[in-house]
Amino acid sequence: MWKKAVVVVALLAIGFTGYRWMNAPVESAASEQRRGNAAMSMRAGITGSRWGRDGVDSSAIQVEALEVSRTLNTPQIPLLGTVQAKRLEIITAPQAGRITEILIRSGDSVTAGEPLLRMEARAVDWALRQQQATIDQQQASIRIADRQHERNQEALAIAQRDLAREQSLLEQGFSNDTNVAAARQTWRSAQLTVANYDDEAAQRQSQLEQAFIELEQVQDQQLDLSPTAPFSADVASIDTAAQVQVEAGETLISLIDRDSLYVRTQVPLRVYRNIAGTEIDATAWLNNTPYPLTLDNLAATSNTGSVNLTLNLPRDIPVLINETLEVSLKLPPIESFAIPQNAVYYGDQIYQITEGSLQVLPIRILGYQQRDGEQWALIDSNELASEATILTTRLSQPTNGTPVTIVEPGTPSILSRGDSGQ
Repeated sequence: MWKKAVVVVALLAIGFTGYRWMNAPVESAASEQRRGNAAMSMRAGITGSRWGRDGVDSSAIQVEALEVSRTLNTPQIPLLGTVQAKRLEIITAPQAGRITEILIRSGDSVTAGEPLLRMEARAVDWALRQQQATIDQQQASIRIADRQHERNQEALAIAQRDLAREQSLLEQGFSNDTNVAAARQTWRSAQLTVANYDDEAAQRQSQLEQAFIELEQVQDQQLDLSPTAPFSADVASIDTAAQVQVEAGETLISLIDRDSLYVRTQVPLRVYRNIAGTEIDATAWLNNTPYPLTLDNLAATSNTGSVNLTLNLPRDIPVLINETLEVSLKLPPIESFAIPQNAVYYGDQIYQITEGSLQVLPIRILGYQQRDGEQWALIDSNELASEATILTTRLSQPTNGTPVTIVEPGTPSILSRGDSGQ
């Protein structure tokens, strides 16, 4: 019996122990939350201590800012212009013919008078031979006329002697008036023939001169078959090839004088009023390289609200005719605040930092500048003092009154909310 009693007591003891374990009190959720808050507070304290701000408000956003003041700044107007040249020569085929040799290449620099190519034209060769034959014929005619003139002069002398003899015989009674009249008529005819020589000789000489002029014209056409550079220039393009048959007037070579390059653009009427009568300062940008420009002409008439502006390009700028070029035009200095373009929101707002919070301010954009390859806006606002602290970190949705903490640029712990593209 006692063994059964021991087993019953053991079972009761085990059951009681299990009941106490299952119904033991547990820690409340509030205690767990308190431990979590304590951990977060400790981390916030560490962060605040890291940047020297014990007890900092964990809700403040770390941002970068720029201290600005109202000063004189020079606005820059971005423009697009077209490259052109004042001296652009197009060499064309003077006659229908065949290109026999090209003496230059595209991109070469040539001097005035330097040969460019050679071509042959059968028509010019024929015209040259024909004109030379005409000259030979005219010269032969002159020589024949000269010899005839000598015979005419001899005939005149004979006629004059015959007239004198008949007159003498008439006085002696051995001739009559009819013989004297016939001798006088022969003498007069010979005299007129000799007298006409000078006029006929002048006519023949004029015909010979005309033949020489026509020969020179054909020779010029032959010289045109070997065109030369009319001025020192760069070979812009070669539009033919050796052994190609070309027609008269067909384009062969294009030359440009790089000293005559300019860019043509337009400026708004409001900009024209700012730069008219001033020394214009402009720069062309090509592959991030600046090239200074000089004023060529600023029109005095407006065309649909714009004014034509032409600027001379430096010779060393590697551009092509009709290329579009970026131009930056400086305007007279104005009093303004200069801030990065990224600090402007919605095109007409900025955020000033006042006593650790953001304050939205309306602004007017007066112009732009390029600084280290980035665009800066020149702004002003009736609500800005002469000096201010402006938010430069780009926030996606900044709001008026948001608490912020200013840190040094490049600090890795800045809380960034991403660009919004606004």
